[in-house]
Amino acid sequence: MNTKPKVPDTILDIRVRERLLASGVLDPKVLEQHIAELPDLEADAEAIELDQPALNPRESD
Repeated sequence: MNTKPKVPDTILDIRVRERLLASGVLDPKVLEQHIAELPDLEADAEAIELDQPALNPRESD
């Protein structure tokens, strides 16, 4: 039986993570443990090519 408390996904959201760490709402040790427990899915990933004009502007004709 897992006795570890479930941390809400909203607290681990990367978009607010730095703010929550700075304010003390998110414990850095909890974050480190969460990241360490994430499965490595690199082998299941598929690379896709996307045109990114902001990064590689096309030359005008």
